Amino acid sequence: MICPIFLDTNIAIYASGRPHIYKSPCAQVLNLVAERPTSFFTDAEVFQELLHRYLSLQIWPQGKEVFQRFGRLMQDRVESIIHGDLEQAALLADTFQGVSARDLLHRAVMARLGSGRIVSADRDFGRFPEVERLDPLEIDLWRTSI
Repeated sequence: MICPIFLDTNIAIYASGRPHIYKSPCAQVLNLVAERPTSFFTDAEVFQELLHRYLSLQIWPQGKEVFQRFGRLMQDRVESIIHGDLEQAALLADTFQGVSARDLLHRAVMARLGSGRIVSADRDFGRFPEVERLDPLEIDLWRTSI
């Protein structure tokens, strides 16, 4: 059995946002998630990121809708953050300087679950040699591997 693929925050944000090169591909990713729900997972930090982004931009009514839709889509596939994930993220910070704390935490959760693939527009995930970043812009190339 293939381990599920981590779904990054930016997928929901781009799919729901203004016109952008990533808007349509990210919407296609969310459609793929709806078709193949057991192939994907995310973590609680992704939802914290959604809260932070939309509250800090003071567009919570729009953000609340994105948060709720993404929550329904990912229902029962949101991993908790545990203390060991935080410790692992801190260890990763020594090696991967310049990668955000959030990305380090996502990587730690992925490692705990044995997942080596992530759908993300964030190129920083390409810095982890054991992670395959699936770029939404290239969905037609990797969709059949799901």
